[in-house]
Amino acid sequence: MQTVSDSTAFITGAASGIGLGMARAFAAEGAKLALADLDEDALGQAKRELDAITEVITIPLDVRDREAMAAAADRTERELGPVAVLCNNAGVGSGMGGMNLETMSYEHWDHTLGVNLGGVVNGVQTFVPRMVERGGPAHVVNTSSGSGLAVTGGAQFMYCASKYAVTGLSETIGNLLKLYGIGLTLVSPGFVATRIAETTRRLDPAEAEAESMDPEYREKLERFEALFEPFGQDPDEVGTMVLEAIHNDRLYCQPDRLMAEPIQARCRALLEAMPQETERDRKMAEMLEKARR
Repeated sequence: MQTVSDSTAFITGAASGIGLGMARAFAAEGAKLALADLDEDALGQAKRELDAITEVITIPLDVRDREAMAAAADRTERELGPVAVLCNNAGVGSGMGGMNLETMSYEHWDHTLGVNLGGVVNGVQTFVPRMVERGGPAHVVNTSSGSGLAVTGGAQFMYCASKYAVTGLSETIGNLLKLYGIGLTLVSPGFVATRIAETTRRLDPAEAEAESMDPEYREKLERFEALFEPFGQDPDEVGTMVLEAIHNDRLYCQPDRLMAEPIQARCRALLEAMPQETERDRKMAEMLEKARR
């Protein structure tokens, strides 16, 4: 899309962080906004700010709720027109309780995967068929993470699993969307000044249990967050980068170089694990190339 002006954008996780950064960037270019989030107070603040720039509606939404997602789509299209820019951005962390093998639980898994992967799936399943029916120009933005491209340790295994899935979904469905004139951008941020840790503590039902199991849990979590707080990237900067990626129809939006070395290391390890090329490999490569044409 050369511009989002006069288009309708639907953004989940829009009340703060990267979602609000995207909303500000889109509004500055003249897009109409449907802002969806669980935090109704923050939604109200975002609406008051952006109302001065463009037409805005706010929708309280749990992205895991498929019926609520469909209702949000219906309301958005009824009040603002067809959605041309879909941003599946809502996300949570794993929390300290979901970052080690002693405290992990099905509740942690369900919450992390339900929001981070299920929210994207529900957004795609709800909006993309409507976009395909209309055809382009249109664009889908899926927020993954640098942790969805490479792993730097073992602590965030639930979070990484959810974000790797978003990466795979985006890279594959992006090829299909091209057939309908619809672009897709996968956003894989590093450390951004967002409220994801606070949101995780507030919404993940398993966090209270983890805290009761470890009296020092809260202190450990605050120390962990304090380590990275000074390095948080401005969400408005990321929002501008996303808008540029939409303009240029880029699949990847990498807001920083934090994961450059881990990505290179992962690719090297994968290539080194492969055997020497055989005649079968060459024939398979030729067949796959023909299938792509």
